[in-house]
Amino acid sequence: MKKIVKNYSTFLQLTSEQFNEAAQKNRVSCLRGCHECCSSGFFDITLLDALHIRDSLKKVPAPIRKRVIDRANEQLDILEKKGAFSRKAPLLKTLASIDSISRRSAKMRCPALDDNGSCLIYEFRPHICRIFGPTVRGQRRAVRLEGCGYFKRDIPEADFAILSNYKDEEVLLKAMFTRAGRKRVREVDTIIPAAIALDLEEWL
Repeated sequence: MKKIVKNYSTFLQLTSEQFNEAAQKNRVSCLRGCHECCSSGFFDITLLDALHIRDSLKKVPAPIRKRVIDRANEQLDILEKKGAFSRKAPLLKTLASIDSISRRSAKMRCPALDDNGSCLIYEFRPHICRIFGPTVRGQRRAVRLEGCGYFKRDIPEADFAILSNYKDEEVLLKAMFTRAGRKRVREVDTIIPAAIALDLEEWL
């Protein structure tokens, strides 16, 4: 599994490079200091993202690691009291469950944000965090990834091959599930606080 996580890390780095090149070419970038997408509830991430974050936390300085993990556990405690999440069943298996956790965590910030809105695990952030921002469009203005409303310009698919990027991610997800003894890719996700605070490999 460590090799798969390492390959995923390489994929994430390449994704960031490709996306940044496309963003620069099309003159789109996040507003300096903006962290709205990180402070308005939890979105879903893959289990491979979760394994990558959990493994990468070992590289984070101990005081920062403790701060992030403590904050994630505090948030999971709150969500469990609300009946919105369970450590005993940390997987999101349907769109309805993803929408529910998003709504019920709407006032929560990512546990990796510091007081100034900077990401404390930026180098190890999930896939979606690396490609979210401007809308990515294909032919005939077809939306491939709907982005943030602050952006006035889009990124054309010709500059960032997002469907190919998704396929590459799918190959790595399949390898992860195969390694775990699964015959197919499972449609399950989780949230960043769970990825930080829990060892989710056992849930594969």
